[in-house]
Order: sequence, then structure tokens, then C-alpha cells
Amino acid sequence: MNREADVARSLYLELRTLRLEVRVEVDARGAGGVLDYGLAVDDFHSLSVVEVNSATRRILDNENDFVQLLANTQNSDLRAIRREGIWR
Repeated sequence: MNREADVARSLYLELRTLRLEVRVEVDARGAGGVLDYGLAVDDFHSLSVVEVNSATRRILDNENDFVQLLANTQNSDLRAIRREGIWR
């Protein structure tokens, strides 16, 4: 696994521990870029403004790797995390 994938995986785990739901959605803007997908994050209202700003910045900085991680349905670790639900 490369460094970018490690960062995306760590970020996903961190967001899940913050009780955020993260998913990949088709990018409605149709920008035609490398990835025609974007990220949707629910339950930001449960975080402070500082936490929202930090999470948003990190998500945007790693968006392509994050989308690739979440779109990979063959990742057994990710499937296990999803089966666990939101834990804390």
C-alpha cells in the first residue's frame, strides 16, 4: 500500500470514530476529470467548527485517494469496518 492510500485509510478510520458517515457519490458537476466521483460526509453537525474545518481540509487534500479507497469494494479491511457500524 502506498503512502497516499495509508493516509486515506487513516482518515477514513478517524472520521468513522467521529461518528461521521462517509460515502462515494457520482460527481453531479460532470467535470470530466480523472475521477467522476465525489465524497459525501454526513453528520458534520455533531462536530465543533474547528473539527469540521480540519476534517474538510484533510478530506479535500486527499480526495482522489479517499474516493479510490472507498470505491474499492475488494478491500477486506474496509468491508470489516463498514460491518462494524459506527463505534465509539
